[in-house]
Amino acid sequence: RICRARPRSRNLPLLAAFFPALLGRAAATTAGACDGEAGPTTNEEDQKRAKELRGETARSQASSSASSAALAELPGVVMDEGTFKYVLLRVASASGEARYLVRGTAGAAYHKDVALPYVRAYLKMGFEVEILGGGRILHDAERGFVKLYGFSYGFPWVEGAGHDISAEVCKANLPGYQVEWSNEGY
Repeated sequence: RICRARPRSRNLPLLAAFFPALLGRAAATTAGACDGEAGPTTNEEDQKRAKELRGETARSQASSSASSAALAELPGVVMDEGTFKYVLLRVASASGEARYLVRGTAGAAYHKDVALPYVRAYLKMGFEVEILGGGRILHDAERGFVKLYGFSYGFPWVEGAGHDISAEVCKANLPGYQVEWSNEGY
């Protein structure tokens, strides 16, 4: 079956509002798999880049300068509709106050492609950022349904993190939605 590149993510206007300099980079990451397909297989190069991005976030812990008020302004969940890759981020202000954020982008070839524009933007804003892991997400806005499942080769879950946290973030930020999670599938 021949698949066309997906249209640009619907999250791009939100990205542009918060971080206009990163819009071009985010747009470049939106070509990916057809609905219902797993997309490109994570390769050694992707895993290397994901590890580098995690290293970049580890260095942010020493330079956090963002306020708690700025942290409160960040949306808890930003995702498109459909089935696609997602990541769970832990973002903290200079005071140490932290929030979990779920980010999912339709058409992202790899989990690092979902994380990269958000991580870079949040670091630039002065936040401490940690990529806790990722998987896949099915978002059906018409039904008010979200399912989190699977895993990420590039960002395996850090100890103590998982879909359960992502599900709680979705429940808190998507009132009226049915939210399910599973560690099975891809």
